[in-house]
Amino acid sequence: MSVVEKAGANVLKTTFAKKDKKKKKDKNRSAEMVETRPSEPETIDLDFAELARHGFYNPDDRSSQLALEMRAVKRRLLRRIGYLRSSGERQAFRAPGKQRNTILVTSTRAGEGKTFTAINLALSLALEDQIETLLIDADLARPKIRTRLSLPEAPGLCDLLTHRDLDAASLGWRLNSGPLAIMPEGACAERPTDLFATEIAQEKWTELSTANPQRLVIIDAPPVLAATDAVMLAKYADEIVFVVEANSTPEAAVAAAVDELIDINPNVSLMLNRCQIGAGGAHYGSYEYYGRSEAAETPAGKDKPSSEG
Repeated sequence: MSVVEKAGANVLKTTFAKKDKKKKKDKNRSAEMVETRPSEPETIDLDFAELARHGFYNPDDRSSQLALEMRAVKRRLLRRIGYLRSSGERQAFRAPGKQRNTILVTSTRAGEGKTFTAINLALSLALEDQIETLLIDADLARPKIRTRLSLPEAPGLCDLLTHRDLDAASLGWRLNSGPLAIMPEGACAERPTDLFATEIAQEKWTELSTANPQRLVIIDAPPVLAATDAVMLAKYADEIVFVVEANSTPEAAVAAAVDELIDINPNVSLMLNRCQIGAGGAHYGSYEYYGRSEAAETPAGKDKPSSEG
């Protein structure tokens, strides 16, 4: 894994009626969940052994290749946002106000490892570096963080952006074993891009950044070429980590996606995922563990299931 800095009819009526009923049911359920939500986030424990079997960061194995790779990524990333000095020492104090602490993780298309990257980055920052971290699932069309971490449905980002009086601190979960909070997608939004463009969205994203100057906010966003959501979210981010799957994503597609982001936010760093580097290489390897358990379970002669997010 490497980081390159600064990358430049009747049937239809019946169908729609059923969908409308489902949407109303979902909205009612969401409203009930929000109304009964406690004022403090629920505390949880994650099964790190199980997560590790699926290739995720395990705080009990800090000498693993993944742990080493994440350190390389974090060091560069934290320097870029001013969280670390060039010497590697953490800034002693970050004054209140708009911070360079909001990090957007996206990719060109689905399946390149952006959700995997966002989760591992958040786990590593919180559990190894003890940095207060908030992980947000902003891929509202295809949310995956709850599934990957085996968490139940709960109010989240959609609810926050549609209820002005809702307190972000009451949403999601907080890890018992480290300074990590997780905000799920919440109620499904019909038009995420429109939701992200509202005045309340701008207020809430600013609040999330300024609420805690010492906290890092990691946003798992949709792929750039799959929807316009990521481009809309880019204006709220201080740094963008753009994940590219090595030897897979067409160069022209990457260039087109990065160009869209740079028009909104020039602070883009590229992360090469699943990159095979020889033993004599001077850099850390890629996320080669990603999808390994899936590959092991695939019978010979059958296609390997695709990795999403």
